[in-house]
Amino acid sequence: MPQVTDLTLQPSATGALTPTQRATANMELVRVLAPVVKKSHVVRIGDKEYLQVAGCQAIGSGLGYTTGTLSVQFIEEQGGLPARWEATVGVYDCMTGMMVAKGTSAVFMDESRWRKAEHFACMGMAQTRATGRALKGVMGWAFSLIGVEGSFAEEMPVDGPTTAQEASAAPKRLPAPPKASKPAGGKQAGSPVFQELRGVCAGVQPKTSKSGKEYYRVGIEAGEGIEWFTSFEPLKFDAGAKIVLQLKPYGDGMVVHDGWVDPAGEEVPF
Repeated sequence: MPQVTDLTLQPSATGALTPTQRATANMELVRVLAPVVKKSHVVRIGDKEYLQVAGCQAIGSGLGYTTGTLSVQFIEEQGGLPARWEATVGVYDCMTGMMVAKGTSAVFMDESRWRKAEHFACMGMAQTRATGRALKGVMGWAFSLIGVEGSFAEEMPVDGPTTAQEASAAPKRLPAPPKASKPAGGKQAGSPVFQELRGVCAGVQPKTSKSGKEYYRVGIEAGEGIEWFTSFEPLKFDAGAKIVLQLKPYGDGMVVHDGWVDPAGEEVPF
């Protein structure tokens, strides 16, 4: 068999790659892209890591695939199923233009993350989920090479490590925060590493823990859909305001350390 050097492969006598050569090239490409994809398109939910659909698209593009929406429609509640936005997406071989896979997915209007969202956002997320499902049909094997779970991050509920279809219990509320002492000054060893997230405020919801302590849930649109984070300090933002949330590690997730209106007022790319 011809020797493999980086991503360069010698074609067979017919001019096309043999199945073994193609498999080798595909695995090498995923190996090269994995660090970038894991840095930018993998999120941790609970104690597991999940690939975002954008990361799947990045790998799919490298493998020679593109996608196109075949249909998207709103379906009213029927047959015991809640109302939903449903989309179907096709995967096409860039060389031949032929459809090689198809995927269908939906956003159900009883999902906690989406029940109060604008319809355009639900419609877009249905297409995003369907894109992921379609691409998984031709490159699902790459998930294990990257080291992520089989479900996409966009399919996960706000709280909990199960997909929406598998979730059987209501999300647990976070306990009251422990009282943390402030450092005397400067960054100390072991202090948390803060991350900043910019986006559009989707709302601030006051909550009360089982022990009677107040906390807040802050929604931010920073890409595909709305993410909700817990703040143990009161935050006041108007829905639609462009904000910055400073996040810090808490347990297996992230909570809001601080937040403010984005002074740059820059447009958020959706």
